[in-house]
Amino acid sequence: MEMKRILLAIALVCLSASVWAQETEAPRSQSSIWKSAEDAYAVGDYDGAIRNYETLCKKGAVSSSLFYNLGNAYYRKGSVGKAILNYERALKLDPADQDVKHNLEMARLQTLDKIDSVPQFILVEWVKNMRNKLSSNAWAIVSLIFLAISVALLLLCRFGRSTSSRRLYFIIAMVMLALTLFSFLFSLSLARQATGNDTAVVVENIGSVKSSPAAGGNSIFVLHEGTRVKILEKVEQWSKIEIQDGRQGWIKTSDIEVI
Repeated sequence: MEMKRILLAIALVCLSASVWAQETEAPRSQSSIWKSAEDAYAVGDYDGAIRNYETLCKKGAVSSSLFYNLGNAYYRKGSVGKAILNYERALKLDPADQDVKHNLEMARLQTLDKIDSVPQFILVEWVKNMRNKLSSNAWAIVSLIFLAISVALLLLCRFGRSTSSRRLYFIIAMVMLALTLFSFLFSLSLARQATGNDTAVVVENIGSVKSSPAAGGNSIFVLHEGTRVKILEKVEQWSKIEIQDGRQGWIKTSDIEVI
């Protein structure tokens, strides 16, 4: 009987987490502006769709679906840089979305800059890939589920009848607590990534990268729209950037847009 009560409590935690995840998406779909954007996109009025989606952004709306749809509208219009920018924004919020990943790769095929990235340590790459399997909210829910299971197992450990069963429950509970910690750290890492402003995309057709933050500085290389860069620092209307192969330089801040 006690075991059934514990399992029922765990099921209720999982159910409430699932309901909460669904309810957070409801208000967006009811927006009249959102519907106008969808209607415009459906009839091929991509300028109208972009205008309405951008209005939602200016009003403070933030969601992976919003940026994904906005990216699609820009892609259909032929604005590859803006399309990549919004696909990247969508992935910041939901790195597990396969549709966004696919469309982002399709858009990247149309960019002119083919830059080889510096390889990462294999363990770091594996951890990042594992983290990106779910969104920040999803990892938070998973951590709550693992925590509930851990508490249930510790209760079983406390009231277990035999020493061997209590030891088993304790070991499994420690494993669940470790998974709780990892899930929470993944959620926290993705949440910080979503609010970060140190990456950007070139949105101008051509951006000249200079050796110093001045119009008269030597041009060391050029970047084309759609190229992702890391922002290192800003000086007035200039931003110091680094691209994937490690090269650095200064570009006009107006030539890039933060993801």
